[in-house]
Amino acid sequence: MRAGALSVGAVSSGDELIPTPFKDDIGPDQVCVTKYLYPGQMFVSSAAAKVTAIPGSCVAVCLWDATAGVGGINHYLLPTNPRRGHSDLCYGNTAIAALVEAMLSRGASSSRMAAQIVGGPSVPEAFGGAGRSIGDQNTFAAREFFRLGQIKVDIEKTGGRRGRKLVFHTSRGSASVKEI
Repeated sequence: MRAGALSVGAVSSGDELIPTPFKDDIGPDQVCVTKYLYPGQMFVSSAAAKVTAIPGSCVAVCLWDATAGVGGINHYLLPTNPRRGHSDLCYGNTAIAALVEAMLSRGASSSRMAAQIVGGPSVPEAFGGAGRSIGDQNTFAAREFFRLGQIKVDIEKTGGRRGRKLVFHTSRGSASVKEI
């Protein structure tokens, strides 16, 4: 892969996946990776990984297919990409589509996928203005994508006035969420 290019489950040369054991998810002789997910990134894996994201007005979407044993997560900034035909993971509509496609390429099925939507608060009122906040628009983009794609949403922790810290475990499809 050329320097700076990203692929699903890979990070740029500036980041590195660090194998670290964590007891609550894997056996004592196994190793998992930990990853911090910045806005505009995604991660998909069938191996044990613990992925952390902190969505402010952003939204993070987690997908899990228990049969295929594949989990994935993205973290996006804005609800829709204004440039048709341009895939950018900063936008909900293209980031979620890319996440679903990456899951499918690893053997998942959209009929078996379960989604979790986290984030989208109305952080500083200066960003809210009149009408719906960016957080509300980001949440709506995820809900609408899953409604149209007939992917069930198991958990939604969205809205409010505070950001959240999300830790997603790809090997079991579970997430812990804490307001910050």
